[in-house]
Amino acid sequence: MAGLREPIVSLLGHVDHGKTTLLDRIAGSVKAEKEPGGITQHIGAVEVPGATVRQLCGGILRTDQLVVPGLLFVDTPGHRSFETLRRRGGALADIAILVVDAREGVMPQTRESIQILRHEKTPFAIALTKIDLLPGGRKTTGPLRLADHIAKAGPEFQRSLDERVYAVAQEVVELGFSADRYDRVSDFTHNVGIVPVSAKTGVGVAELIALLVGLSQRFLSEELARSSEGGEATILERSDQKGVGPVGNVIVYRGRLKVGDEIVVTGRTEPFETHVRGIYRPVLLKGGKIKHFRLDSFPEVVAAAGVYLSAPGIEEAMPGGLLKVVRSPEEKEAVRAELARESQPVTEVALSGVAICADTLGGLEALAFECREKGIPVHEAGVGPVGRATIVRIANVRDPTHRAVLAFNVPVLPDAQPEGESEPVRVFRADVMYRAIEEYLAWRAERERDLRARARLQLVHPAKLEVLSGYVFRISKPAVVGVKVLGGILRPGVRLIHPNGTEVGVLKSLQNEGASVAEAPESTELAASIDGAVIGRNLKEGDVLLVDLPESVVRALRREALTPRELAILEEVVEVHRSVHPFWGQ
Repeated sequence: MAGLREPIVSLLGHVDHGKTTLLDRIAGSVKAEKEPGGITQHIGAVEVPGATVRQLCGGILRTDQLVVPGLLFVDTPGHRSFETLRRRGGALADIAILVVDAREGVMPQTRESIQILRHEKTPFAIALTKIDLLPGGRKTTGPLRLADHIAKAGPEFQRSLDERVYAVAQEVVELGFSADRYDRVSDFTHNVGIVPVSAKTGVGVAELIALLVGLSQRFLSEELARSSEGGEATILERSDQKGVGPVGNVIVYRGRLKVGDEIVVTGRTEPFETHVRGIYRPVLLKGGKIKHFRLDSFPEVVAAAGVYLSAPGIEEAMPGGLLKVVRSPEEKEAVRAELARESQPVTEVALSGVAICADTLGGLEALAFECREKGIPVHEAGVGPVGRATIVRIANVRDPTHRAVLAFNVPVLPDAQPEGESEPVRVFRADVMYRAIEEYLAWRAERERDLRARARLQLVHPAKLEVLSGYVFRISKPAVVGVKVLGGILRPGVRLIHPNGTEVGVLKSLQNEGASVAEAPESTELAASIDGAVIGRNLKEGDVLLVDLPESVVRALRREALTPRELAILEEVVEVHRSVHPFWGQ
């Protein structure tokens, strides 16, 4: 295994469970070792060299047990970063850490992460974070091995920690994986190791890194085999660096990149060719503060590594896209075609559906994936801010519940919906993907209820009424009588029949104390004007009438939430018609 590259590690888990804090602690632990060149941290990656791993994990790993040259932690937002930041042939990450808050356990995003881990067949360990907040926890004054910390903390902490480990293990079992505390696992091919960690104090960090090293060396030897051929990388983002200009922040995951190499890059609109003008890596300045660094140039870089890449036109690169070194015109055309296919959003254009926008191609893929999982059709997808053209197109989709834009990590341009203009489209903008989706689903449910209520107003509603004795105000043309609604909702414009099917006439209007009303619920007494009714001929005092229902309306009403009384009236009307047509209303 002497020819292995660094494993690429991604952190996943529910929001606020401590992913960022844990990564900061790993970076801080590396910095604390004061190893020259021991840390390279910038937007995108935290590199932990092998020499630093040996120092950090002294007493846990023997020198001869470390074969990989280090670990590369990919620092990208969102629990789908390892899936959405693609490489040719799979997800960017080789191995993952599933971060779980010891107090809260498995949460919705945790479950989603586990589903993706299973789908991608990605090895992973569980970091059970925030153990310093468990009952009986004690403060530490310096680096302390996990076993020593547990022993010194006392029985209350040991008991509460065991309870939380067991609870999380049970929840993970329900999701298809067997799990236990890492030091109790004898076979990692069948069990997931749970490492209790405090990102605040550093307890458990060394054990977690040692476990990642062990899993990588045992199960990923083929994936991590170094390749001297070609060079491939994933683009995390674009930025401007002082003294260098526009750069692409990339993770090199295969082969090597050299200054002068010709490359094909995923662009905003289509793949393009360029060449490597410079390769830069941040080097910490004296004092070791993470944000204070200079950029050193390198003639080449070997996977796995996070670097700034300078190349003509690199500002047009698509975040989340790919780049590849090409050696011939034929290879250039083949790679262009391949990247063009891979840069298409992972969604099919629907006849209707919402619009989705994100800041990167990876974010767009994740949002499309989430929409598909939640049954949300997507009409169009794009990288970049929400503009007026998108609003205009989505305003014209057929389904009113799809007139929405889900915007992840992107702004809404000022002219998208000018001030004072009606807003036919709802924009759900969020920096956390699942919140935008949850807000849209809540709005859609409310919109659907509102539309159903409006549709019911347009439907002929079941109703039953009685002509009150002593309240005949007009005999005919139209007949005006006092009525009482016995059930359902009575509205003007409906046809009235006797229970034997004989037609009475059309309910022209309803009045209550001289004022017209649009509808009358059960038990209401009011005046009714009935066109076609003649008192003494087809209508008399005391008659009970039904609202006649067209057959198509009966079928529609059976899908509505009718009250038992309304449903009984509907079935009464059905029986009237079936006395003539046996299969009416089916």
